[in-house]
Amino acid sequence: MELKDVKLTKQMAKAFAIAEQECKQAGSPCLMPEHLLIGCLDDGSSPIKEAIQKSNIDINVMKKSFNQSHENLSFEICTPFKMPISESANLVIEQAISYMRNYNQIYLNEGHVLKALIKSGQTGKLLTQEQKNILLSVATVSRDMHLDLAGYSPPKNLYSAIKMVSDGDAERLIQFINNEFGTRWTQSIKQALMIKHPSIYIAEDQSGEIVGFAAFDIHQTGYFGPMGVAKNKRALGIGESLLHVALEGMQRKGYKDIIIDDAGPIEFYEKTCNAKVIPLIK
Repeated sequence: MELKDVKLTKQMAKAFAIAEQECKQAGSPCLMPEHLLIGCLDDGSSPIKEAIQKSNIDINVMKKSFNQSHENLSFEICTPFKMPISESANLVIEQAISYMRNYNQIYLNEGHVLKALIKSGQTGKLLTQEQKNILLSVATVSRDMHLDLAGYSPPKNLYSAIKMVSDGDAERLIQFINNEFGTRWTQSIKQALMIKHPSIYIAEDQSGEIVGFAAFDIHQTGYFGPMGVAKNKRALGIGESLLHVALEGMQRKGYKDIIIDDAGPIEFYEKTCNAKVIPLIK
């Protein structure tokens, strides 16, 4: 899969734009891994801001330490960039895309690229080992998020074919989850299905097939998750609708503050319901 065929999160698109701008300002004939690193670190997302603060990364100092060698240039322009990129930068992006696919996601985000930069050794002279470890543990992983439901109200025009799960849906829901996401959620969903009126919603397509689900109070009271949508049905608003329907359910249950459990990708929840990443304790 090439970058031109990959969807980017809004933050990733911003990070790439910053990287390209940094490349031009540095007078580099091609985009290097260093420029990708600056783009990811300077994109303004809350997990990266937290990682920078915890690791004492100084972006301006980092810029001054760039290696100005421009060997192994790629002579092809890699969309969405409007300039050539180095072979090393191209390899980083390819690795980031492989992470995205391994996580069963369809949007490339800055966490994928940061992880690829660090794991590929392209940040060796720019970051200390401690800084790398902090970035990996804070900015490239799923995080718990907080949402205040006091002022929450769902949008209109949600995906209409969403309902609470019934006893007759149990077997096919488990099969859907196993087929789309493997077995990581299977046991907890099976246990939840054993109680009366479990807090699980399913979305169906026109033929009645399950295409997504969302749950809350599965692992812990007051926690939203897990949630998943069939890979071939994403970016159609089904995930957003499942989230909002479940949040309404949590409101009706009397919750004022909730936790979104192990949220990823984070930007989806920031954009969809204005949830906030919970800072990690030092």
